[in-house]
Amino acid sequence: MLQSRLIDFMRSHQMASDQDKILVGVSGGIDSMVLLHLLIHTGLSVGVAHCNFSLRGEESDGDEQFVRYYCLMNGIQFHSIRFDTMEYAKENGFSIQVAARKLRYAYFDELCREHKYTRIAIAHNLNDSVETVLLNLSRGTGLKGLTGIKHVNGKVIRPLLFALRSEIEEYANAHNINYREDSSNATTKYKRNFIRHKVLPLLQNLNPSVYQSIALTAANLSESQVLVDRQLEQIRSTLVRGKGNSFLLSLSKLNDVPAAQLFLVEFLADFGFTPSQAREAYNLIHSISGKFIESETHTVFHDREFLIVQPKIRTEDIDIEIYPETESIDEPLKMIFQTFDAIIINIEKDTKVANLDWQKLKFPLRIRHWRPGDRFIPLGMKGFKKVSDFLIDIKLPVADKQKVFVLTSGNDIVWVIGYRIDNRFRIDNETQRVYKVIMLK
Repeated sequence: MLQSRLIDFMRSHQMASDQDKILVGVSGGIDSMVLLHLLIHTGLSVGVAHCNFSLRGEESDGDEQFVRYYCLMNGIQFHSIRFDTMEYAKENGFSIQVAARKLRYAYFDELCREHKYTRIAIAHNLNDSVETVLLNLSRGTGLKGLTGIKHVNGKVIRPLLFALRSEIEEYANAHNINYREDSSNATTKYKRNFIRHKVLPLLQNLNPSVYQSIALTAANLSESQVLVDRQLEQIRSTLVRGKGNSFLLSLSKLNDVPAAQLFLVEFLADFGFTPSQAREAYNLIHSISGKFIESETHTVFHDREFLIVQPKIRTEDIDIEIYPETESIDEPLKMIFQTFDAIIINIEKDTKVANLDWQKLKFPLRIRHWRPGDRFIPLGMKGFKKVSDFLIDIKLPVADKQKVFVLTSGNDIVWVIGYRIDNRFRIDNETQRVYKVIMLK
C-alpha cells in the first residue's frame, strides 16, 4: 500500500520522471531508509548522499558506516562528507540546526552539479510537516509558516510527506528494513522533540486524527497563500525596487498599502526576519533615520524616504596591518601606499587621497571598520569629533555608513578613509617625508 501511494503521490505532484536521476539524502534513520527502499523499488535511478555532522561522536561515524555498507550491498552509488558543524556554526553565528541545514544542502547542490542528479529526495513525512506548523505557530508566524513543509521546492522533493510516521514504522517492520536510531530524537530539550513527544500526544487525546486535521488545514492555507502571494506581488511591484543587492521600500507608498504589516511579514521572511521583527520593521516607518533591525543575514533600516533591506556586512573581524614596505592591498578596499620627499609632493583636494606626515605615524598602521565611540580631529578643526557625528554631518546614507573604514596609527584615527584625514597627521612646513595613501575608486 505504501509503495503504490508513494507512486501516486509523486505523480500527482510531478516530482520525478523516468529520465530523472535522484539523489536521496540518507541519514540512516528509519524515514530515510524506508524512502530509499521505496524509491529503489519504483525503478527510478537513485544515488545516496550521507552527511556526517560530527555531532554525536562514534554514533555519527556508525551511521555513516551503516549507510555506506547498505549501498555497497545493494549496488547504489554512495557519496559522503564529514563536516565540523560546531566550528561552522560558531564562525558564522548560526544555530547548530541552521548550520547543519546550510552545509547539507550546499553539499547536495555540489553533488547534483558534479554527478548530474536532477532531483534531491528528502525523507520528511506527514508528522514532520505537522510538527513544523505547530513549531512555527508557537514562535509566531505569517501565513507561510502555517502551510507546512513544501512537497516540491526547486530540485528538492519530499515523496513521503503523505505518510504518517506510524505507517513508515509498519513498512520497515514488514520489509525487515534495518535503520539507525538517533539518540537525540528521544530528548525533549529540542523544541521540535518537545512538540513531538509532549504536545501532539495531548492533542491526540482531543482528536485522534489530529495529524490529518492539521495537515488538511495546512493544505487549505497553502492554497490561500497562492492568492495572497498574487496580491503581495502586485504590491511589491509598485513599492519595492532593487539597488545592487539591496531593496528599497518607499515609505510614502508603504503608508498607503492596506495590510502593510502583513506585507512586511511576508516580504521580510525571505531575508530571515521573524514576524515579530517584521512588525518592528513596520514601526521604523515612523522612527528617525538610522534606526535598524537585524536578522541573522540581513539588516532593515530607515533611511530618509525608504526602508532599506541589505545583507549584513561582517566587518567586526577586519583588521588589516599596513607596514612601511606595503605597496598595495585589495581587501577590504583597493588602496596604494607611497612615500615621497615633502618638497616634491603636490597636495590634491581629493578625499580619496590622504597625504600624511611620515614622522607622525606609528607602524604598523591598521585598517578596520569604524566603531561607536571612535573619535578624531577632522582636518581644519581643533577639537575631537565622534566619527558617528561626522558621518551624520556629511549626510552619509545609513547604508554607506556600514561600509566606512578607518586607518589608525596606534590608538589614533589617521583617516576616515575616503572622507577626511585627522588634523594631527596633516603635512605642514616641518614635514620631511610624506606618506601618501590612495583609495582607488
